[in-house]
Amino acid sequence: MKVKNTKTDAFEAGFYPGADPSENARALQNAVNEYETVNVTVPGVYDISGSIRLVSDTNLIFSEGVILRRCPLKDRLSEGYLFVNDGAFDGVFNENISIAGAHIIVNGVESAAISSDGTAQTILSAPNIITGLRGHISFLYIRHLRITGTVITDLLSKDYGIQVSDFEDVIIENVHIEGKKDGVHFGPGRNFILRGGRFRTGDDAIALNCADYSVSNPNFGSISDGLIEDCTDLPGSDSSLFIRILVGTARDWVKGMTVCHSDAIRTENGMYRVVMRPDDKKYISMTEPLFEENCKELDGIFWVKTHRGYDAGDISLEAGCSNITFRGLRLEQPRERAVLVYMNDDGYLHSFYSGSALPTVKNLRFEDIRILKPVKRFLSVDMPSENIVIEQIRHYPAE
Repeated sequence: MKVKNTKTDAFEAGFYPGADPSENARALQNAVNEYETVNVTVPGVYDISGSIRLVSDTNLIFSEGVILRRCPLKDRLSEGYLFVNDGAFDGVFNENISIAGAHIIVNGVESAAISSDGTAQTILSAPNIITGLRGHISFLYIRHLRITGTVITDLLSKDYGIQVSDFEDVIIENVHIEGKKDGVHFGPGRNFILRGGRFRTGDDAIALNCADYSVSNPNFGSISDGLIEDCTDLPGSDSSLFIRILVGTARDWVKGMTVCHSDAIRTENGMYRVVMRPDDKKYISMTEPLFEENCKELDGIFWVKTHRGYDAGDISLEAGCSNITFRGLRLEQPRERAVLVYMNDDGYLHSFYSGSALPTVKNLRFEDIRILKPVKRFLSVDMPSENIVIEQIRHYPAE
């Protein structure tokens, strides 16, 4: 492993306001490759194109007044993340990465990984994008991650603000995210804190999606041991939920089995997911997915390989949620319901099939909840669960 130098100011590496977006991307990439700590101290708007890949032991620190404005690439199929860890593409865990003070203007840039007709065609031709990983700040296979002070207020309809999957020991603090898609989106992992978030989003402000659509989560698995604290649902959002918890189960492959869009199937070579149109059409799988490529068509079914770096025997069929505390939530947006725990059952995703074991949902605790606008139902749990505790919900004005 290359030994990095201690620290630098990105301006010295050629990263500065007014520079060409591609030149800025190259300069910042070179800086994070060479130094453990990269400071961006000169205020201004930094145009930047493409993705910056972060390796282990990297600290990015943006000072007050620094704004990162995403710019489109001529090759749309290379667009995806602003920041992503390098190991996400190989199934290799990165460690000890932090991003502080990133103020991002999306500027109309979105991932090319999701095609307009819902098929896998675009995924096949987008080698720099991981199916299901779609945050402007994205981490997959990560330990010891810190993200603080992120501001994004112009999310469009495809990409999340922050997405973290297959993680251990993650802290996300003091973020402000607005727009049309998820604010902070967790996939499988354990031991996390989300604290001090302010959200006004057109989809879920906070998602704990153990099992999600095949184009919305890179992997499939359980989420546990977390704290979501002091987060605010700002008025003016048009999403249906403040917090979504989506669980499910996968199946082992059997010749002749029926599969649908987003099904997660375990084989002797790992896990694969179906990526087709979300129309609930059923397909017969006669050929076991065993390939190592990103995506392949077998029997007229597009499969994506997930869980890179895992042995098949270490991949669980369960994607449940347990041991999460929600404390100090502040709801300023009127809603039919604020928090939903459920399994999906439509053309986008079947979370459960007959004969599968139910995923575990237990030990969810809600404390000190302040509801400032009408919320018809604070919590809906639409599946079997264990030890769900609600303690001290305050309504203002008092009824």
